[in-house]
Amino acid sequence: MATQVFPAKVSWWLFGPILAIITVSAGFNLYYGAPVGALVSLGAAAFMAYIVLGTRYTLTDGVLNIASGPFSWRVPVDSISRVQPTNNPLSSPAPSLDRLAINYNKYDTIMVSPRDKAAFVAALQQLNPTIQLS
Repeated sequence: MATQVFPAKVSWWLFGPILAIITVSAGFNLYYGAPVGALVSLGAAAFMAYIVLGTRYTLTDGVLNIASGPFSWRVPVDSISRVQPTNNPLSSPAPSLDRLAINYNKYDTIMVSPRDKAAFVAALQQLNPTIQLS
């Protein structure tokens, strides 16, 4: 099977204001003579941007590889039992609230937000036709 990469959907209405506030904080720190505070703020903004822009889902050799900045997960596709839409705001490698909850193994769940959810689910089902959809 060829490797398939699915970029993440990003809710800019959610992350844009946070990045803006952190960046403005850096500006205030510089203005008031606190360069260390500015560096910390810019570092936080850069790290958040790295996570948001670095989130992708790759299917290769029967494994769903999830990358979100420096964090990564490996989910064997044959261990996936269910995929269902969700808007759960809990922390996950999904920079959008338009998400899919993936149940795998016996009790594990991870949420993802591929831009093209239909193609993503179709690719998973091609590898594992027993996946239930809700």
